[in-house]
Amino acid sequence: MERKIRVLFLPKWYPTPLDPMEGLFIRYQAEALTPFCDVAVISVHPDPECAGTFGVAFSEENEVRVLRVSYRPGEQSWSFLRNVTDYMRLYRANMKAVRSIRKFAPDIVHAHILTRMGWIGWRVSRKLNAPLVISEHWSRYFPANGTYKGIFRKWLTSFIVRKASAVVAVSGPLKEAMLRCGLKNPVFRVIPNVVDTSVFRPRETDKSRGIKTLIHISCFEDKSKNISGFLRSIKALSGLRKDFRCLMVGDGPDRDDLEAYAASLGILDSFVTFTGLKTGEELVNILQDADFSVLSSRYETFGTVVIESLACGVPVVSTRVGVALEVIGETNGLLVPPDDEKALTEALNRMADCCRDFDRMAIHHDLPGSFTPGSVGKQLFKLYQDLIGV
Repeated sequence: MERKIRVLFLPKWYPTPLDPMEGLFIRYQAEALTPFCDVAVISVHPDPECAGTFGVAFSEENEVRVLRVSYRPGEQSWSFLRNVTDYMRLYRANMKAVRSIRKFAPDIVHAHILTRMGWIGWRVSRKLNAPLVISEHWSRYFPANGTYKGIFRKWLTSFIVRKASAVVAVSGPLKEAMLRCGLKNPVFRVIPNVVDTSVFRPRETDKSRGIKTLIHISCFEDKSKNISGFLRSIKALSGLRKDFRCLMVGDGPDRDDLEAYAASLGILDSFVTFTGLKTGEELVNILQDADFSVLSSRYETFGTVVIESLACGVPVVSTRVGVALEVIGETNGLLVPPDDEKALTEALNRMADCCRDFDRMAIHHDLPGSFTPGSVGKQLFKLYQDLIGV
């Protein structure tokens, strides 16, 4: 039997003991590759509690070898010096880690998220004489995000994208946004995030229940997710009907402010409940029990919760962002323009009327198979094969 292709992941985000949710979608991609490839991950992250300049921990997680290197972030009061210090430690940590695994000898270097990790990935790929693949998951290329700016950043990002052997975006809208920013590569693929549809699947629910349950799952960052606008739509919906409750699932930097905002609108506890973070079986269960889910984002690179909801047979009300544009139609949900609270309120009201008329098993079975671990793994494997000619 021929040996597996060896792939080295260099991600900006990857789960750590400090934050087990960060970059979870990248971990799922790495694990999806294990039937086809030998995968190693170098994950470098800041840790204020790091005892020395660097800390090192190795583990094997679901057949993926993970080398985590922590570094103490810069403490300079001047932000420019602090950023330079952080970048130098990030760079040195990655290069030291690469030298420490030289016996692994990767056939492919796969960097996740521009620009710093793209630059480091390019340097590593040249050092190891291996093709560089770059996967982008970041939303900064969308005009509503507004953070892709600066002459040097744009030049460097464009340079790295041109030098890569292939570039991957997790959705069609993200690829189009990158192309509009002038980020072009002859091999530019769309390969989605992973959703395990053997775990996220429908369950029988009691359609005679009086109260309709809608669910909003996000990282509670208001700039992109527009949760405040969604809460105003819930307030408007409560003026039209009383037969619903909304579960706000997740955690994040704006959660406390948004919970206070819901209280100021007079909908906290009466119509809206903040549940905190739910993962694993708890997340699946809460989705399976929902009548429909809602994505209210201004922009999304992907929108994993849309696929997780549909996999559970749960119809979705979503703004026209990310993967929702590719998978939602009249048989499984409703689409509304971003930042249109009136349209969102009308869609919520309409969905509350008809949510139990949808065929949950049909929604599950009609979901394209391209999001499963097996499919995503095969898509990445085929890309690697094309690049190294095997």
